[in-house]
Amino acid sequence: MDGAFSIDTELLSSRIRFMNYYIIHLPLGISKEFVYSSTEALSEGMRVVVSFNRKLILGISGKSSPVQSGIRYLKVEEVLDTQSLFSSGQLALAEWISAYYHCSVGKILFAMLPSFLQPDVDSEVKLIPEQPLPAQFSELGSALSDGEYHRLSDLFKLRQIRSLYKQVEEAEAAGLIEVKRKLSHKDRPRTANYIRIIDPPDDPSKLPAKQLEAYVLIKSYERDIPMAELSDKITYSPLKSMVKKGIIEIYPRKLEIRDKLTDLRLPPKDITLSEEQQRAISEIGSKHGSFNVNLLFGITGSGKTEVYIEVIHRYLKEGKGVIFLIPEIALTPQMVERFYSAFGDILAIQHSQLTERDRLEQWKRIKNGDCRIVIGARSAVFAPLPELGLIIVDEEHEQSYKQDNVPRYHGRDVAVVRAKLEGAQVILGSATPALESWHNVDTGKYRMQILSQRPLHYELPEVKVINLCEEYDKELLSSTLLNAINERLEKREQVILFQNRRGFSSFLQCQKCGELVSCPNCEISMYYHRDREEMHCHYCGHSVPSPRSCPKCGAYSFSYGSPGTQKVVQNLRIIFPDAKILRMDSDSAKVRDTYKLMYDRMKSREVDILLGTQMISKGLDFPGVTLVGIINADISLNVPDFRAAERTFQLITQVAGRSGRGDKHGEVIIQTHNPEHYAITHATNQDYPGFATEELEYRRRMHYPPFYRLARILYQSKELELMLKDMAALSAFVSHTLFGFADEDLIFLGPVPAPFSKMNNLHRFHLIIKAISAPVISSVLATLETRFKLSNGITQAVDVDPVSLM
Repeated sequence: MDGAFSIDTELLSSRIRFMNYYIIHLPLGISKEFVYSSTEALSEGMRVVVSFNRKLILGISGKSSPVQSGIRYLKVEEVLDTQSLFSSGQLALAEWISAYYHCSVGKILFAMLPSFLQPDVDSEVKLIPEQPLPAQFSELGSALSDGEYHRLSDLFKLRQIRSLYKQVEEAEAAGLIEVKRKLSHKDRPRTANYIRIIDPPDDPSKLPAKQLEAYVLIKSYERDIPMAELSDKITYSPLKSMVKKGIIEIYPRKLEIRDKLTDLRLPPKDITLSEEQQRAISEIGSKHGSFNVNLLFGITGSGKTEVYIEVIHRYLKEGKGVIFLIPEIALTPQMVERFYSAFGDILAIQHSQLTERDRLEQWKRIKNGDCRIVIGARSAVFAPLPELGLIIVDEEHEQSYKQDNVPRYHGRDVAVVRAKLEGAQVILGSATPALESWHNVDTGKYRMQILSQRPLHYELPEVKVINLCEEYDKELLSSTLLNAINERLEKREQVILFQNRRGFSSFLQCQKCGELVSCPNCEISMYYHRDREEMHCHYCGHSVPSPRSCPKCGAYSFSYGSPGTQKVVQNLRIIFPDAKILRMDSDSAKVRDTYKLMYDRMKSREVDILLGTQMISKGLDFPGVTLVGIINADISLNVPDFRAAERTFQLITQVAGRSGRGDKHGEVIIQTHNPEHYAITHATNQDYPGFATEELEYRRRMHYPPFYRLARILYQSKELELMLKDMAALSAFVSHTLFGFADEDLIFLGPVPAPFSKMNNLHRFHLIIKAISAPVISSVLATLETRFKLSNGITQAVDVDPVSLM
């Protein structure tokens, strides 16, 4: 008996001795840390399966944790990785983002991974028929032998398959099983039809003329060729005939990233750098190889990209990696084309239009060091480059760098912090820098390089301001602008028109009783979309067929609100029936590759007039564009937000910069009801320093960034009475709580109804916090989180450094 007891004690002590305890980061909106036990030693950053609220969930292993007595720790059910998926720099960056933006580390770490590395633990799997299974998958094969789909959670409960989730991941990668995921439709593998010669004719000259022409063309490529490449050279009919004769084969082929890049390789440009460009490169190079931040302030068309490329070459020679961030997917085709021509296959692209499989392939190539330049939008800042040397943030002022859901990080600011953690250099480029960046130059945090001229002596466009109060037209196309468009069309030059409002009109209102067609979920007027004959809410997405008569009084006469892009296009087609017009906004750009198609058509002069919203306002470089018209410069100016003037200045300046980028003189026509507003007058003169001086003085007086830091807490609930009760309690709490800071260092605005007080059937209030520094913001948020409890039924969203207060 004693011996048995002694053996059990030794066994128990050995188990305790070899049990490990780790913080496990879960993808939850909870800041609390969760500790689990594991018989395996784990490194930080490995994927694990754990039980949370009696359900299996995927987590990321964190630091080891001391054991507290009296607590029963749940165990790690399975470990998916043999080593960390993250570098030490990425792990440190996740900790910083968590502390600064007040979100969980788990949310951030999962945001850094492609979706294919975030398996749904409740997915369904089945064997692919007639695929021989290697021995290591025998247990999985036995469980799936009936050929039906099985839920992974059900297989896990049987406990018959060791390392189930790891096996499933490996088997799928080997093409042995099919996994039914809850991913978007765009994850389906992309294919394209290719042509190859399978049985050359003995005497091609005997082919009919059209078939002979097609055959000679196909043979000249000496490779399988995408049908799309031939679409503008030959018709489908001779191809179909040759397929019937067995001469050629048309077959579908899965497109890989490299297939999509192949067509982008162009001869590298032979560029002679200007003195200003050489000076900028020299100044940036003086701090090469160490952490420092440079603001490359260059007017539109001044050649910032050439500076980027030269600095990148210097880092590549040292074996370092480069991250290049761009704000809009619309810029991707042009920038990728330039970079692929300069750097070739070491380039990786990351943006929202990639399929999840594409993202995984790119992520692996980046992590393995096969790609040393990563170009992409906001999330590319997390790219797993092994040796990071440089981060470039192009158009650094753009608000699209700010993530609008958890984790609500700002890509530009995260880029600076990542560079600091990894000892990398930063270049922020813009013709209209964010006032925060400009202020950081003033305070000595950043260095600035200036490009004040366009290369090859190209001149800035001539700018005219049209006062719509004097030259009013109900369709917002003045005679001055119409005459200028007509003149460009006669010269076969291109025109860009900017109207930052999509749809046909901003509202539909009964002329008899005044009833507005409003969204039932948001209590906001709905936009009229004529192409679909529907009313559409641009905030919650609700849509209904456009009414034939007033839903209140039955009258048939309506008045329309301010025109959107659809209305402007309709008018342009009536006035210029022979012009080739392309509309570019978020409605027309829902189809994949729309951006690239627009870019290709503009570059090849297939479009006479490009009309669009802000997605066409920056970065695009078309030498054929000699006229830019801003149809209503006041749309962004009349928004109730402290950044309205800054955004208006940036939009006008950036849109104006699309004109005259070749050797032909450019012109810009700005239509406005507020021609004397300082944002418009300074933008007209391309005078950023003048605008910054005036706007910064306003920001200083009103305690706004960059002199104060902001945080916004948005509260939402379906129950208005409950919301009013809690907001009254919150108001009393912030009024009577001693936060420990001087009155001038901490200012509360609210809680008050948000500008859009009801959206998607949720009542919305917000609390704005102004503080003298980021630590004050962090302290206040921590106090509110721990000491003020919301009622069930009210949610809150914390946004540090918000770009919008709407």
